[in-house]
Amino acid sequence: MFSAIFQNHVGYLAACTLTALVLGGAAWGLARRLGNSQGLWWAGLTFTVTGVLGVTFLEAGPASGMCVINHQVAEPFHTTQGLWNLAMMVPVGACALLAGRRPLPALVGVVALPLVIEFTQAKVDGLGRGCDSADAEMNILGGAAGVALAAVFLAARKLILWQGGVKGALITAVALFLAGSGVAYPMLTFSNVDGSSLSAADDKQQRAVENVVKEAFGDRYTVGQLNEQPCGDSCKNVIFNLHSKEIGQSDVFGSGSLSWPDKKHLNVLLEDSDKPTAMGYPVEGAKTPTTERDAHEIALAYAQQHYPWAKSATVQETDAVGENASLGWMTNWRWTRNDVLMPRMLDVQVDRAGRVSQVDVTRGPTRADVPTAKLDAKQAEKAAGKAVAAESKANGSTDFGIHTQAVALKADNLEGAWTPYWLVNVAPPATSEDEEAVPDLYRVNARTGKVFDSGGVAVRVS
Repeated sequence: MFSAIFQNHVGYLAACTLTALVLGGAAWGLARRLGNSQGLWWAGLTFTVTGVLGVTFLEAGPASGMCVINHQVAEPFHTTQGLWNLAMMVPVGACALLAGRRPLPALVGVVALPLVIEFTQAKVDGLGRGCDSADAEMNILGGAAGVALAAVFLAARKLILWQGGVKGALITAVALFLAGSGVAYPMLTFSNVDGSSLSAADDKQQRAVENVVKEAFGDRYTVGQLNEQPCGDSCKNVIFNLHSKEIGQSDVFGSGSLSWPDKKHLNVLLEDSDKPTAMGYPVEGAKTPTTERDAHEIALAYAQQHYPWAKSATVQETDAVGENASLGWMTNWRWTRNDVLMPRMLDVQVDRAGRVSQVDVTRGPTRADVPTAKLDAKQAEKAAGKAVAAESKANGSTDFGIHTQAVALKADNLEGAWTPYWLVNVAPPATSEDEEAVPDLYRVNARTGKVFDSGGVAVRVS
C-alpha cells in the first residue's frame, strides 16, 4: 500500500518530510522560548499533523461537494486503507496528550481534525479528494487510541491533568458542532453506500487480472498491488498497478481496473501526463505519429494484434486528446444497430511517441435485439434531472443547479434484459465561473424513464 501511494511521488514525500521537520523544530524552539518543558512532544505533534495533512492531500484536485456515508461501519477494519487511516492518527493522539497533558482538549482535537479534513476534501478546490465517512471513522478511532495509550503512560506517572482545559474544550466542541450542523452540513451532498473502502484482492481476482493484462500487453508488465474497491451497492472493481519489466524502470508504474465479478470492463492507464514514459506499450513497426492518421494506424495495428474482433466495428474514430494533441490521440471502435450503441467498445490511446498509453475494453454483444425507445433525449434529460434533484434533497442538499445532457442511446441489461438506455451526463453546479464541473454518467431507461446512477444503482424519485 505504501509503495502504491508514493511511487512517482518521492519528491513530494521528501518535501513533506522536510516541511514536517522544519515545523516540528520551530514548535520545539517556540515551546522552549515560552518555558514549556514539553517541547519535544509539541515538536512530535507538529511533525505528525503535518505528515497526516501531507498524505491526505496528496494528488488533490477539484472538489466535488460530495461526501460518502458508509453504513458498513466495521468494513474499514478489514481493509488496508482503513488500517492505514487508523495507524497514522495514533501518534497524533499520543503526542497531543503528551504535549498538553489534558485529555479532553486532546480528544476534541483528534475528533475535529479528521472532520475538518473530510470537509476540506469535499469543498475546497485544489485540495479536493474523496470525502468518506469511513476515513473519518478510522482517523478518529486512531487518534482516540493514541490519546488512550498516552493517558495510561501519564497516569502511571501521575503526570496527567484530568480536569485541565475542560471548560475550553467543551466550548470548542459545542462551537464545532453548531458550525458543522448549521454551516458545513447544508453545504454538502451526501451519498449513502454499503461499503466504500479498499480490501485485498483474492487469488481468483489476481488470476483474472493477470489474464486480461496478458491479453492486452503480452508479458511486458508485471502486476503489482491489487485491491477490491466497491463502486456502488452491487458493483465492484479490482484495481491494480502495473510495473515495467525493463531494467532500471521499477520506479514507474501504470494503473488499471477490472469490473468484478463480470470482468466485462477493463481500463488500463499506462501514462497520465504529456510526457511519454517507459510504461508506454510499443507497437511493432510504429513510428512517431504527427497526425490523427498516423495515430490511427498505430492503434489499428495494436488492435489487430490484441483485439482482432475490433475489425467488425461499424464506427471507427480517432480524435486528439488534450490541447494540440498534447496527450496523443484516442481511437474508438463502436458497434451500432438501428441507431443504438451496442455494449461492446474498445478505446486505444496513443501517445506522442507512438506508444499505447491507455486501453479501455468493454465486453458484450455486438448485436442485441432491443425494443424501440419511448423517451427522446429531452425527456431523458428531464427524468435524470428530476431523479438527481430528489436524491440530493433526500441527502440534505438544497442546491439543485444541475445540468443534464443526453449523449447517446445504448443497449444495456441493467434490469435483466437488453433494453435501450439514454446515457445522460449530469453535472453539479460549478463553484466558480472559471471551473468546469465534472459530470457523472447516468442511465435512463428509454422505455420506462427509470434512472440509474453511475454505479448502476436505481435512483429513487420519491
